[in-house]
Amino acid sequence: MSVIFKWKQEDFQKLIENCPSEPVTPYIFKYMPKDVQLLEAGCGSGRFVYYLNILGYKITGLEINEGTVITLNKIFPHLDIIHGDVRRLPFPDESMSGILSLGVIEHVIEGLDGPIYEMYRVLKKGSYALIIVPSLNYIRRIKYPLGIYHIRTCLKRSNFIRKIFRKPILIYGNCTRKIPRDPKFKYWRDSKGDFYEYRLTKKEFEEQLRNGGFSIIESVPTSQIDGIYHEFGKAFVSITNHTFYPNVFGRMLNSILSQIPFCHNHMHLCVVRK
Repeated sequence: MSVIFKWKQEDFQKLIENCPSEPVTPYIFKYMPKDVQLLEAGCGSGRFVYYLNILGYKITGLEINEGTVITLNKIFPHLDIIHGDVRRLPFPDESMSGILSLGVIEHVIEGLDGPIYEMYRVLKKGSYALIIVPSLNYIRRIKYPLGIYHIRTCLKRSNFIRKIFRKPILIYGNCTRKIPRDPKFKYWRDSKGDFYEYRLTKKEFEEQLRNGGFSIIESVPTSQIDGIYHEFGKAFVSITNHTFYPNVFGRMLNSILSQIPFCHNHMHLCVVRK
């Protein structure tokens, strides 16, 4: 099972505008060649497929949400976006000269092994992949055992609390929660209590990639301002139209914590080579 996201068409333009300033963009320009076939495995709204297509890259986007693919094909028929699953990539062996996976494989409840194997299989020898997952940074490693994240989820699911804040009442029924049976990594749940994503330490992520056959070229923490927002809240960082805006205290906190690698970063980027 993989988490399936729904994207709002009205958000697309703002997402496109954010592409040049995204932390991954300089790495795309450094490692992804033009005029050869690239793949974004799990392209979501298709924003990077759109952005890179404009810049002259030859790129195919693969997305598990069939409704999103239908919409994107209708609005942008010139883009190569297809329906598919990162666990079973519909491409021949060594058919891609570069792969992007930007916050996707952590949503596969069975684990990261399958998607990593598939990316390795379809990537040409000597080519690069840019793979990003959420980081189990030092702050999260302290907060997780204390149950802080679990408390937050329970409060969000409590109909008593929801009544106080005049939120819609949740009806759960007798359904079985979708959670990993024997998780290898720490995982987060959504507001309904279902599995949402894994978050990995630096060591765990790198080991997964090496076990999949890849050589690690670069391994860097990214999205530090996002991390300030997620771990310290709106008192330090606000968010509007998918863009984070730190205030003076947020910038100071980010500057201090950034002295310690993998202290508070939201995401972890690895550049790997086959």
